Amino acid sequence: MTRIDLHAHIGVWPFPAPAGDPVERLLRFCDREEIEFPVCSSGLALYCDMEAGNAELAEALDQDARLLGYVYVNANWLDRSVAELERYLGSRKFVGAKIHPRMSAVPEDAPMMADLIAAVAERTRLLLMHTVDRNSVRVMGRHAARHPDLSIILAHAANTDSDEAARVAAEHRNVFLDFASEWPGAGRVRRAIDICGPEQIVYGTDMDLLDPAYARGMFEAADLSADEARVIYRDNAARILGL
Repeated sequence: MTRIDLHAHIGVWPFPAPAGDPVERLLRFCDREEIEFPVCSSGLALYCDMEAGNAELAEALDQDARLLGYVYVNANWLDRSVAELERYLGSRKFVGAKIHPRMSAVPEDAPMMADLIAAVAERTRLLLMHTVDRNSVRVMGRHAARHPDLSIILAHAANTDSDEAARVAAEHRNVFLDFASEWPGAGRVRRAIDICGPEQIVYGTDMDLLDPAYARGMFEAADLSADEARVIYRDNAARILGL
């Protein structure tokens, strides 16, 4: 079964990684994992330089029809972030925005973050938000209530607090979970399905930062029915992206 991966990356990371062209490496994973569309953010933008990373990603996306992208934005620089959103969201290749509160050192409940999320919601209908714990997903639930037309993916499903993330998704139908993680966490996916239903879960792997086999293994261990697999692997993402 083909999949749509709503949490991928293109770029060079600041630690040891396989050699070679990052785009070729990502596409090899796509071929191996039957990933139809990976939606990517820039490693360079995330770790170092927002504008240069987004520009690098824009060039990379043009190399293959399958590649789609998130504009990375940072709450420390609202005006610069708005300029990046307006620069790239007009392209058919960019489908949403990515925010990483920990990398920017601006928490989810900060006024600056509220301003940035509002700016995102005015310009796109999709936000991938890095989340780490129950507090972060609860705050994102409040943002979701303020912006009901914005689909918010809670990246990593709050890690060890994924049950709480699932409860937030059950309360807010514009909130979705991805389970990208280097910590597989036995039972996380099945418990989330039982709490919020498969319609609130999307497939995300964190490739090529992580081998996508980690995410695939979590879902294979969840004993998905054929309908659950279709909804999680493709249908939810296709609906969010308007495919």
